[in-house]
Amino acid sequence: MTSERTLPAEERGAAGRVAQVHTQTRRGLVMTAGFVAAAVVVGVLSIGAGWWLPLHLFVVGALSTAISAVTQMLAVTWSAAPAPRAGVAATQRWLLGAGAIATVTGRETARTGLFVAGGVAVVVAMLSLAAILIRIRRDAVTPRFAPAIDAYVAAVVAGAIGMTIGIVLGSGRAGANAAELREVHLTLNVFGLIGLVVAGTLPFFAATQVRTKMSPRATPTRMRSTSAMLAAATVVTAFGHLAARPTVVAAGLAVYALGLLMIGALLPIYARRHLSWAGPRVVQLGAGLAWWVAMTAALAATSVHGASDRAVLQALVIGGFAQILVASLAYLGPVLRGGGHRLLSAGFAVTRSWVSLVAGNAAAVAALAGSNQALAVALTVWLADIAIRAGWLMVARRRVTLRDGGEA
Repeated sequence: MTSERTLPAEERGAAGRVAQVHTQTRRGLVMTAGFVAAAVVVGVLSIGAGWWLPLHLFVVGALSTAISAVTQMLAVTWSAAPAPRAGVAATQRWLLGAGAIATVTGRETARTGLFVAGGVAVVVAMLSLAAILIRIRRDAVTPRFAPAIDAYVAAVVAGAIGMTIGIVLGSGRAGANAAELREVHLTLNVFGLIGLVVAGTLPFFAATQVRTKMSPRATPTRMRSTSAMLAAATVVTAFGHLAARPTVVAAGLAVYALGLLMIGALLPIYARRHLSWAGPRVVQLGAGLAWWVAMTAALAATSVHGASDRAVLQALVIGGFAQILVASLAYLGPVLRGGGHRLLSAGFAVTRSWVSLVAGNAAAVAALAGSNQALAVALTVWLADIAIRAGWLMVARRRVTLRDGGEA
């Protein structure tokens, strides 16, 4: 009889953990989808003053809820640790979502108390996420995913600090250092929170996307060293902004861009069959990384020359982070919807969208060029394509459930 010690780590993990965490993740990503749709609609209709509202709906709402849901799922499934308790996961998820809504509503309606309350809720939710991830790492059966969890915890701490600074800014208590603190806030959230999470995940997820092994170059030591390099570059960049030293900012961003290239070197080299199977999903993942590197380098240049960085930041968020998010969800969507192996292959076929790839890159180019009309068209096409394909996935699941005699 096979002893428990000789079983694969995944089989020695907590029973039912995958189903439990998938249920939690589906609920979190529904919230993410709502924030994405709201951000696009607000951006297309030019609601609010400037681009603050759509940016924060996407970053604080969509990306933060996606980070919260997906990091827990990946940490549980790959480390074979028990899933967070349903009540804990739900409380953290709703605290984050409600906090994001209160934050943007309070800011747009000039209700400082609501803004601060929402911001505090978001910070508490993010610190709760860090505690959940630390517990998952402690209970892990296999340590191979530990470098990513370490990056996640560092990212969440950076985000919590950045969000706290955002509360100070939004409440009007930043004083004479408001401009510098705004840049620190942006750096810690964009390059710290979002950047470290994505960078920590890519060596693992780029292989999962095409169902192949991780690159032999992606050793735990190299992954930890690269994450530490990106974290240090984020701190240097933030310090440069706080001290109002553009050359320090440029140096930090240049090191960050170099760290991203090192992440790219840790990704697997795909065979033709891998590219044929994944198609636009993996191309969009690579395009997102390319935009991320290019726009980070562009920000380094604008910081030295004192030029406006608004268009570059928009292109970074749309071409970099949004494309990586969409490409990731195009893989995770069929996995999370359930229905067994019969639906999995069909689901992957549904989410192989060349329209999404073209629209996402067109939107990034339009943002960089400052063409608001072209940007609105590209974002509308992109959102419509995502919504239609998500609908196909859900309809197929409902039909199979009804055919098998279950509940719809």
